[in-house]
Amino acid sequence: MKIKLGPSPIVFPMPAVLVGTYDGGGTPNAMTAAWAAACCHQPPCVGVAIRHNRLTFANIEVRKAFTICVPGTALAKQVDYLGIVSGKREPDKLAKLGLETSPCPTVEAPMIDACPVVTECRLHSQLEVGSHTWFVGEVVDVHVAEQLVGEDGQIDIDALDPLSYATSAGEYRALGGPLGAAYAIGKELKTD
Repeated sequence: MKIKLGPSPIVFPMPAVLVGTYDGGGTPNAMTAAWAAACCHQPPCVGVAIRHNRLTFANIEVRKAFTICVPGTALAKQVDYLGIVSGKREPDKLAKLGLETSPCPTVEAPMIDACPVVTECRLHSQLEVGSHTWFVGEVVDVHVAEQLVGEDGQIDIDALDPLSYATSAGEYRALGGPLGAAYAIGKELKTD
């Protein structure tokens, strides 16, 4: 038996990422977003849903670029702050937190240095959905802190310790440990 909760965009877990942009004058800005996801493999694309009244919305439309910065759980308070304070009213909110940025080598968007994974995106397209616009960014590069990359070239998720967001509980969470290898643990259930 399941209880009906009504229409709601509940997906578990949701990432808690920072979307980095520059305004028209070159001031770096970041906002917290939980509605972000991979959306295409070829070309590699990620998307993020942003309300029309956000500074980040205007910045993406001007610069045609953004970053998706993945914070570790140690940045939970800063991530929350960047989600509740508007860049329109607090233009130096990154500086207030002591979060430094670096320019991306390819697109006009800032990398937040404290975030160990930064995806550099060039605006590919956008879709008006209602209260939000889904911005699709073509990934031009991914920057990863060297201590997170294993000998196999893969990101060590445990070392990254990414922050997630539980929508229905309204809280930030850490991920648990591994359960099994993808594309492998289900093979025993195959009948052919």
